[in-house]
Amino acid sequence: MMKVGILNVQWLNNMGSVLLAFAVQKKLDQMGIENEVINFMTQKLDDFGEIPSVHKEEKASSLKKIENFNKVRKNHVRLSRDYVGISEVDLMDYDAYILASDTVWTPLRVHDNEAFMFYFEFCKDKPVKKISWAASIGSESKEDLDMMKPILEERLKNFDYISVRERETVEFVQSLTDKKVIHAIDPVLMLDKMDYDELLGNCKNNFGNYIYAYLFDDVDGGYETINKLSSHTDLPVIANVKKLKRIDNLLLDSEDDGPCEMLEKIANADFIITDSFHVMIYAILCKKPFVAYSRVGSSIWLRNMLEDLDLSSKFLLYDEEGFEEILKPIDYGHVFEIIDDWRDSTMEFLTNALND
Repeated sequence: MMKVGILNVQWLNNMGSVLLAFAVQKKLDQMGIENEVINFMTQKLDDFGEIPSVHKEEKASSLKKIENFNKVRKNHVRLSRDYVGISEVDLMDYDAYILASDTVWTPLRVHDNEAFMFYFEFCKDKPVKKISWAASIGSESKEDLDMMKPILEERLKNFDYISVRERETVEFVQSLTDKKVIHAIDPVLMLDKMDYDELLGNCKNNFGNYIYAYLFDDVDGGYETINKLSSHTDLPVIANVKKLKRIDNLLLDSEDDGPCEMLEKIANADFIITDSFHVMIYAILCKKPFVAYSRVGSSIWLRNMLEDLDLSSKFLLYDEEGFEEILKPIDYGHVFEIIDDWRDSTMEFLTNALND
């Protein structure tokens, strides 16, 4: 029986990173394919329980947050043995490898150990299937793409099947390879809302009605929208943001939340304001009113996804005020017609890649 190794950045204490590992594994389980997530880390964890480079310019995650993330990894993700650095990766033994979404081809990491793994350099000469599922470069900068072009052109030779997440990236990647490049749906959106119910487990919501705000960056328009919406609806705010003092009607600081707690708060919120791709994705799965903000210098993944789902008006620049937009209803019937078609084409890609 085929066994698949899944590669992504699941060691990050970031909801999208862990949720992607869960989603890819869940979908492969549903397909009846044996698999595990490869527990690859670029370096040993530091005293904070994180990869040192992750919080080089930021404060480390709290111990409670790390504990919440580790619970999900332990209880809901089947992990391989630890692989710290690349010294022992030759010991990996899988029939196929899936590189699973997110910014795994980021220009920031083209020359380090992540690149050695995420471009399949470690197994390029092995007779195994090598597949990218919705891989993302995460940049639309001409400078970044020009720098990436010769690197990608060479490394894409390692892949048997290629799919990317952002529509605008398809043409660029296709110009660098003779293999067909597919525009695949993000794995988190490949699942239904009910598929995440096991993660909600013991989470309990006793907060009543509220606005949920998750802002990774200091998005000025986001703070304006939060406060204006809260004033208009008289709803308090549960927030995971950098500057809590900018929230006028704060109910709860949710900085310590792990994936389960975040999903639970999204599922029970009245409105969602975010600049996180995967917070937005789960808000869509829950059919919630939302707006999604670009971060300074990084908007392609949010913008492309919302354009693809006919929700482009829900994408706002970081300094836009979105109070009126978040009150406009969303035709989720139409949105899920698009999602279902996109899931079908992605499933066709995966089935062909794994069974060919």
